[in-house]
Amino acid sequence: MRKRALGALALLGLATGLAPQAVRARDGGAYPLACRDVHADFARHEGCARRAGDFVRIDPTRLARMPFRGGVTEIVVDGIGVLWSRRDGLALPVFSLDNGPDPFAQGLVRARHASKVAFHDRRLRRVLATDFDWSFPFNARGEALVCRGCRSDGCQPAAMVGGRWGLIDRRGLLTRPLAEGQGAARRYFDWPR
Repeated sequence: MRKRALGALALLGLATGLAPQAVRARDGGAYPLACRDVHADFARHEGCARRAGDFVRIDPTRLARMPFRGGVTEIVVDGIGVLWSRRDGLALPVFSLDNGPDPFAQGLVRARHASKVAFHDRRLRRVLATDFDWSFPFNARGEALVCRGCRSDGCQPAAMVGGRWGLIDRRGLLTRPLAEGQGAARRYFDWPR
């Protein structure tokens, strides 16, 4: 009985010693990308982030002292852009707005998925994937102005030009057809007042 207990303790010790390597191997290991802390004058931190599909993984120790609002904090990753990050290190690259991450509007934030616009909630779960090239955030009526075939004009700040514009609801269904560009924009921005 004593031999079995000692064997079990030895295995437990061995497993405990290997656990960090196993976690690192499963989790992808090192963090090769640098981050910039927007809450500390964009201080640069090496070895902070790595790509993980549509998402990025941030070293949770880098997030420990950052302020979180609504379960997320903003961070910049070199070569990727602006992101919203959860405390556990899962981060989502989102559209940039005024040198920061796109704000949540109606509980959703804009991001890219398969080169198209997608919307994510505050847990960073994708709740709506679209086949549109661009979108404004959802407004108070729960509509987003979207376009197909539009492109950036290349200026700073950029404007989207061309394409066909319409409105979608929070389920991604068109509430104003794409052919209604000007009417859709008026309704979205509530013009005329």
